[in-house]
Amino acid sequence: MILLQLCVLVLSKYQLAMISKAVVSTQSTGWINSGGAKSIIHKDAHNQLNCLLAGSKDWIFINNTYNDWIYQAEEIDGDQGGFSLVNPDNVNYVSFPLFEQVPWEYATVHAGDCLYLPPRYYHRVKSTDRNFAVSFLFGTRSEFEMGGCDEATSAVPLNTVPVQWKYPGSGMMSMGNSDPAGIKEWFIEMFLEMTGGDVTDNVPMEEYVYFVIDDEGSIPYMKELFHDLLVERKVLGDFQYVDRNMFDLIPEEVWRELTVAQSYDPSNDPNNEFYHIEKRDVVNILKDATYYGAVNKDQFVEAYCRLGGSARVARELFSQVTSDGDTVSWYDVRDKDDIFNVFGQVHDRGDEEMFTRNQEIKRRAEEDLRKSIVDTKTEL
Repeated sequence: MILLQLCVLVLSKYQLAMISKAVVSTQSTGWINSGGAKSIIHKDAHNQLNCLLAGSKDWIFINNTYNDWIYQAEEIDGDQGGFSLVNPDNVNYVSFPLFEQVPWEYATVHAGDCLYLPPRYYHRVKSTDRNFAVSFLFGTRSEFEMGGCDEATSAVPLNTVPVQWKYPGSGMMSMGNSDPAGIKEWFIEMFLEMTGGDVTDNVPMEEYVYFVIDDEGSIPYMKELFHDLLVERKVLGDFQYVDRNMFDLIPEEVWRELTVAQSYDPSNDPNNEFYHIEKRDVVNILKDATYYGAVNKDQFVEAYCRLGGSARVARELFSQVTSDGDTVSWYDVRDKDDIFNVFGQVHDRGDEEMFTRNQEIKRRAEEDLRKSIVDTKTEL
């Protein structure tokens, strides 16, 4: 790990030349904290540069070589990120005896400091006061050419570093998305595997496409997604043959599309709360509220807001459900069930049909995996 003092020195000497030369940022995220917040022990898939603009933050670091002592939670989506089952504020050494042996490092970051965190490095962050930070995530490359860093002559402001995944301010947030350049690198590796490493060779596009799809055979939803993209939609273009140069001709937006398998999170503003709140929860809480009779608008709004929704959406919902304009009864809720179908919906990420299909494939795969885990435990 690069400690805080060393990180500041590196950024000052090379003016971010290493970062801006090596990769573009996959995304940048603002973190606003009112104080008293703390994270769990977790790790992120990407390189991270975390810069504090105001306040202070306390960081604890644990090398990922101690992964077996961390008691990482089992996750279906693989071992890129992850979190520990251990509660660091109240460690249960009976349930997690090895955690006592885990060494850790500590740093306090103040306004004006930037901290570099390597990928998949366990950490925990605590805030005792109000603060504001911006984190820049950078994809991980299998190779990096160090040449050119010493020749950097001018500063490279972070706000000029290209960002792959941009957020318009509302709707789906792409935090955690893969680096499109990493996807491109993987496709090139598949090509070189077919040609035995010969960069001057070429292979028929059809053979290459099915080679890529078969390589994803252990991940059903990815296999079906790639078939949709590469065969049905031909996102790689109308090339008859694949050679090494072809990959450099494919636009960036295509590589971004090939990372679409990862899930997004909708922002929590009133325009998007339909994605956070499930239909069954809305119906159930309104059923409870109207159990002893009809409720007026204020009571309806109060009940809905207990789900974490906004008063604005509650009032709009009331106007659609009420029969007399003044109250809502259980019969109104029951008879106008279709109105609540908007809750829990899948968001349009630019290609609703593909996204919806992929999410359904992924959901089925996760259900199959969970079922197999339950069956295995039952047998044991």
